[in-house]
Order: sequence, then structure tokens, then C-alpha cells
Amino acid sequence: ESSSASSGSFSSFLQVRGSIPTYWTQESSVTMPKPPIELNRVDPTYQATQLHFEDLFKRYGGPIVVLDLVKQSEKREREVRVGNEFRHA
Repeated sequence: ESSSASSGSFSSFLQVRGSIPTYWTQESSVTMPKPPIELNRVDPTYQATQLHFEDLFKRYGGPIVVLDLVKQSEKREREVRVGNEFRHA
């Protein structure tokens, strides 16, 4: 007797949310609710980004789909700066 679970196709979905895998900092401040975001380390080979996606692939396999939820425009650029850095990676 075979169950329906033993035949057919299976797929799964995993959502990982977190920080943008580039080098950036942001000071925490009670007096400033939205402190500036600083890109404070030059990483021409985007090592942090590479390691992040290598880790995801090792853990979960492929394909890996990236959905960019970072703001594309702001009056005073904050997230835009780190988002641009990530897109260049």
C-alpha cells in the first residue's frame, strides 16, 4: 500500500529576513530616531555578500531568490545608500 506522500513532487519555501550583507554601521541614538547609515569599510570583492549567499546555499540549496525591500528613494538618503551597495555586490 503506497501513500500519496510517497509519490509526486514536493517543494518548500523558506523566508530569511535580516540585515543587508555588506559592511555598514548605524549609531543608535535616543535623540535621533533615524540616524545616518555609514558605509565604513571598503570591500571591493564583496566578501560579506559572497559568504552570506554561500552559507544560504550550503544550508538550503538552490535556487535562491532575492527580493529587495530596501527603499529606492528618500529625501535624505539613508537606506538607499546601503541598498545601492548591495545591488552592486
